[in-house]
Amino acid sequence: MEKDGSADVAVYVVWSSQVGGKERNVGKAAEMVPDRRARHYWDGGQLVGKAFQPLLKTPDAAWDVWMLFDKGVRWEGASPPRPAWWEHQLRGMPEELLLDGERFAAKASSLKR
Repeated sequence: MEKDGSADVAVYVVWSSQVGGKERNVGKAAEMVPDRRARHYWDGGQLVGKAFQPLLKTPDAAWDVWMLFDKGVRWEGASPPRPAWWEHQLRGMPEELLLDGERFAAKASSLKR
C-alpha cells in the first residue's frame, strides 16, 4: 500500500473474534493498517469469515486471510464474490498460498483498475 497511493485502491479490514479479539481492540489494531483508504469493520459473529469459508476452503471461518478483487466487484446476494487472488497465515492450508508480501503486492499491481 505504501508503494501505490492510488485512489483506485480500496481496503476493507474486517476484524473478528478469533484468538480472543474484542470490539474494543479494533482501535489499537487499526493502527497496523493506517492507510487513509482503509476502512475497518468489527465482525464479532464472524459472519464474513463464515461466508468466505466454503469459497476458500478454510477449516473454520476464514480469518487472517488477505484477498484481492478486481475493480467493480460487488458482494451481491448471500454468497461473497470469489477473490482474484488470496493468501493466508493459517495452519493446515496450502503452503503455496502462505502470505508473501512481495508476491501479494505484485498480484495487487496486476489487477485491472
